[in-house]
Amino acid sequence: MKKILFIELLGGIGDLLIALPAIKALALSYPHSRITVLTFPPGGELLQNDSLIHQVTYARRGKTRQSIEEILAQRDFDLIISDTNYDGIDELILNSNAKCTVTNLWRNPPEERLVSDRFLQILLEEGLIAPNAISKGEPIVHLLEAEKAQAQQLFEAAYRPLVFLIPDSAMPIKRWSKENFVTVGKALQQQYNATIVVPVGDDEDFARQMAQAIGGAARLWRRGTLRELAAGLAHADLAIAVDTGPARIAAALNVPTITLFGPSWHGRYGQSAPNINLQGYPDCLERVISNFTEQRCWYSGVCPFNWNSCTEGISAEQVLEAAALSLCQEENNGLRQTWGIKDSPHLILGEKANEWQNARNILVIRLDNIGDVIMTSPALRAIKENFPETKLTLMASPAGALTKPLLPWVDEVLPWRVLWQDLGRLDFDPAREWELIETLNQRQFDAAIILTSFSQSPHPAALACYLAGIPLRLGESKESGFGILTHPIDPAPDEMHQVDRNLRLIEAVGFRVRDRRLCLQIPNSTLIQNPYILLNPWTTCQSRNYDDRRFAIAARQLSQMTGLPVAVTGTNKDRDRASPLLDILGECAIDLIGATSLAQFAALIANAQLVLTNNTSTIHIADTTNTPSIILFAGTELECQWRPRYAPVKLLRRPTVCSPCYAFTCPYELECLDIPFEEVVAAGLELIKAKGRWQRDENQ
Repeated sequence: MKKILFIELLGGIGDLLIALPAIKALALSYPHSRITVLTFPPGGELLQNDSLIHQVTYARRGKTRQSIEEILAQRDFDLIISDTNYDGIDELILNSNAKCTVTNLWRNPPEERLVSDRFLQILLEEGLIAPNAISKGEPIVHLLEAEKAQAQQLFEAAYRPLVFLIPDSAMPIKRWSKENFVTVGKALQQQYNATIVVPVGDDEDFARQMAQAIGGAARLWRRGTLRELAAGLAHADLAIAVDTGPARIAAALNVPTITLFGPSWHGRYGQSAPNINLQGYPDCLERVISNFTEQRCWYSGVCPFNWNSCTEGISAEQVLEAAALSLCQEENNGLRQTWGIKDSPHLILGEKANEWQNARNILVIRLDNIGDVIMTSPALRAIKENFPETKLTLMASPAGALTKPLLPWVDEVLPWRVLWQDLGRLDFDPAREWELIETLNQRQFDAAIILTSFSQSPHPAALACYLAGIPLRLGESKESGFGILTHPIDPAPDEMHQVDRNLRLIEAVGFRVRDRRLCLQIPNSTLIQNPYILLNPWTTCQSRNYDDRRFAIAARQLSQMTGLPVAVTGTNKDRDRASPLLDILGECAIDLIGATSLAQFAALIANAQLVLTNNTSTIHIADTTNTPSIILFAGTELECQWRPRYAPVKLLRRPTVCSPCYAFTCPYELECLDIPFEEVVAAGLELIKAKGRWQRDENQ
């Protein structure tokens, strides 16, 4: 069989996905064949980029017979299979030049046998597919890594579990009430701290009203292409949907799915285990299991018993019980995953994780600055939650090692200045690198996780770990490692946020991530008793520093307008350049330059009414503490890689053709930060007012 045509013209997205296991089984049975699928838009989008399917051709609705005639006139096929025979489709197929034909896969499925399984059974019995070609457990919709990464960006720091509630159906007779969906959404938020996502369907107002009624962190998923929806669903921990195409997309991606059935029969059209199918009013006297289109409700859209839909027979409590089974009792390889229960371990699942399950002495390497280490906090927390008994060591630069008091999941910090990230300060001294290898060897680590930015290589660190005898070495690499990494992970898109880059790495070997937000242990420190604005005006990188004078004038005006003093922070190295700024601030300044530890500095940020700063570690601490921030964000980096994702912020910068430059010094007079102080003042007042409104709402 060199050329195979599969005709799927039943009409719905779900119908195509029901047929997809059969299509893939044919492709695997005839690996040298060319598979063409004739179907309706937009469902065919889901077959794009699938290496097993060579061409997708679209039929015109209302002209199915003509569409088939055209494709048969254009080319010959060795095998033609159709899952329907209306409009004389079977006659066209039988009269073609195909050597072998199957004119109706949709034939006499037993009441309690899934139609998708029936398709495979017929092809198997007729000798058209091999038994080992039937895929088990693999997602049947293929998505590109770039598509999944782009979707993940939209979830930002969303709490897990991530639950899609999908109420939309083109047929009202299939729908479940908005009130029930709202009840389920609120309960999942309260019980599991879930993030609820409501995709926009044909009725945007309905989806918006539903998300607003659920409240909390419920959010809309904007309407786009089917592939965009599939990429979003691929990140979900649970999908709850009526019997419609998106439910089948979720299940096809191996997302645990609860489907609510009304007129159609769950035993025939449901999702395979471990997905859960709930049937509304199963004993309906009008029900015709063998052909639901014969039911009076199907084409009329009206229930003869004055219900809106027999899905009304499914209670919110039943759905929540099913959700509990999916979220709290999902077992895989004898290990149990538990969502939403504080302090419970999230155990590693999947084949990739087998080698990691006995790792009880783990080294995490992140050798950059304080802010970079802070952005590892969700990954460090996830590792410790997966394996609470594991000793976790963080190898960091001397500056990054200062974060130790803020990271309760880290048992030990190993400060080290390494050659491959040196800026020309280290002398030629090979003995220093051998000392590093010996130090790592003495600690007898089971595994090393090497966290890097988009532009860094994990291989120098991995080689040191290899020479130190660390058996498991995980890293993301754009290069060929030739065995230096035992677990090399393909690179994510450069635009991915650094927090997600870190988490993606550990998720690749099975670590479960409960919470993607930054997290720090902030001390209860009150260096300043009354409310204040915090100004942290300097970074160690010249190309990121907003003009001192403008910063000072903006802070002084904000102080005068709000009555709030300005706490000025920095390191001892900043003292020499501080005098002009402090002179402008005058009596409104509280000089704390060089007077705080990193932990005390974090507490100052947490208690501030507003933070004024550049792109430096301050912004990540403020993101952790949800402190409103004005950030003068230079054009040195892409905002999408480093920006805060949770706290209320205003990022200020001017677009320039040289951005991102990744430079330490700027030859162009910092044009990207040529921002009038009045703009800083206006942005600061807006955030302070918004914070005041929020606080009043909380106190009401």
